[in-house]
Amino acid sequence: MVSLGEESLLQDTYYYPRPGPGEKIPILVLNFKSLFAAWSPELKKTLYFGELPENENLRRIREIILLQIYDWLACREGLIELSGSEFERFMDVYDAFLQKLGQIQYSRQKKGRKTENIFELEESAYVIREVKKGPFSDKL
Repeated sequence: MVSLGEESLLQDTYYYPRPGPGEKIPILVLNFKSLFAAWSPELKKTLYFGELPENENLRRIREIILLQIYDWLACREGLIELSGSEFERFMDVYDAFLQKLGQIQYSRQKKGRKTENIFELEESAYVIREVKKGPFSDKL
């Protein structure tokens, strides 16, 4: 299990979902946290830090939001790095998810040289009704 604790983020290997062009992955959001990320050429992987790192060997130091998700298609937990603007768009979708329910779909889209994370809400086909208070015997 991937944990957003500081120690496990520096030691574990992670699963990063990478949907292909036109593919959408249904996800469940487990947690998110603001961290600093940096590429380590020696370890050949991205490292995450709670505070700004001072090591000279690190490349591409940036502030990110790390989103911990459960990928329903792969049946495993994964991590998605989001920039500030991507996180704002994600929060709009997540707020709608909390109000309307349904399923969050994750995809990636190429914009120039960069790849942008896209989140969409697929609304539930089920009708949700309000439960009214009262004795059960009156309803029978």
